[in-house]
Amino acid sequence: MPRICDLVLRSSIFVLAIAAGSFGAAANAQDEFVSAVANGMPLADLRLRFEDVAQSNRPRRAYATTLRARLGYETGEWFGFTALAEGDVITHADGEHFNSTLNGRTVFPVISDPDMVALNRLELDYGASLTDAGSNRKDLHISAGRQRIIFGDARFIGNAGWRQHEQTFDGVTIVDTSLPDTVLAYAWVGGVNRIFGPHSPMGRFTGDTNLFNAVYAGLAPIAKFEAYAYLLDFHQAPLLSTATYGVRDESVLTLMPGMTAQLNGAYARQSNYGTNSLRFDLSYYLAEGGLSYAGMSELLGYEVLQGNGVIGLSTPLASLHGFQGWAESFLTDPPNGIRDLYARTRYSFPAPAISSTIAATLVYHDFSAEHVRAHYGSEWDGSLEAALPHGFSLGTAFADFGGRGAFPDKSVFWLYSGYRY
Repeated sequence: MPRICDLVLRSSIFVLAIAAGSFGAAANAQDEFVSAVANGMPLADLRLRFEDVAQSNRPRRAYATTLRARLGYETGEWFGFTALAEGDVITHADGEHFNSTLNGRTVFPVISDPDMVALNRLELDYGASLTDAGSNRKDLHISAGRQRIIFGDARFIGNAGWRQHEQTFDGVTIVDTSLPDTVLAYAWVGGVNRIFGPHSPMGRFTGDTNLFNAVYAGLAPIAKFEAYAYLLDFHQAPLLSTATYGVRDESVLTLMPGMTAQLNGAYARQSNYGTNSLRFDLSYYLAEGGLSYAGMSELLGYEVLQGNGVIGLSTPLASLHGFQGWAESFLTDPPNGIRDLYARTRYSFPAPAISSTIAATLVYHDFSAEHVRAHYGSEWDGSLEAALPHGFSLGTAFADFGGRGAFPDKSVFWLYSGYRY
């Protein structure tokens, strides 16, 4: 099936290219093309961040001040087509007092934001109206090239946006919203551009990856029901080649005016796929319940990634920073799996004098093994973020992980500011 999907998508790109060429033959197409390019939109996403890391199994404390300038341009529409190009420039100040994953400074903890100049996105997009031809509402979108892909809560497929260089995907994505309350998406991915950058030996995965995702939001009180199949096949990391089939629901219940209850649940089953030489079947499941009232929200959750003693369930394309603690002590699921019992408190409020919104978050995690009886440790995370006028933002955060056994203590502090146009 992956080869068939690959052939179909490559053929669709060819058809789009022929269509674009035929439009170009029209008498007025050239003027419209120039107008679309000239009336585009510049893209700017700047982030300055200080990060300090202390880790008990490293003799030196790491700290880094890094700047990310993400600059690009998106054209206007031309016969349904738009184009986008965007690059990252990442640099640091104050010397290399950290392990960037490329500088060989292993006496320091890792801060995986190496210096680079890299292409972030380069894509051609096409939009069309399937249900109402000629309308401005487009319910079919096709994107080809280097692009950002985020499905659901990014637990399995995301852009890892916390790092200065995000994760992007080389391939083709088709999104259909023509059915009521429904989003159907498919992506063929031939290359994954990871956060470590183009100069890292593990900065790019190539292979034949197929991603299917469907979301239905028309079944109250279920706010969103999601089903997915993610078939990953990597040449550089065959043990991460897996087939994952899963479902997730998010339900919102109104208890009284201004007060809502949130109930989330998920289940997935993962097995070996493609070039993976191991044989396994592992489960993922999640249960969350929370209350929200007047800017305050409370959430209690329990997430399990199984392991069999040899390998744990893997999520190599996830936005990992948001799961299992901000200290990122479990970027790779341990062979004995992991159970994560967590509680989160969040309060947001407007502050018109300085900010449209100020949000404070506090999270507690308790980690243990799933396959055997063992305690991995616990963690406290917290953040304070402000959305400032004119696209600016300011924030600070901390993570404090107290490890057990093979998992070292780790504490991290961040101070960051950003601007987005």
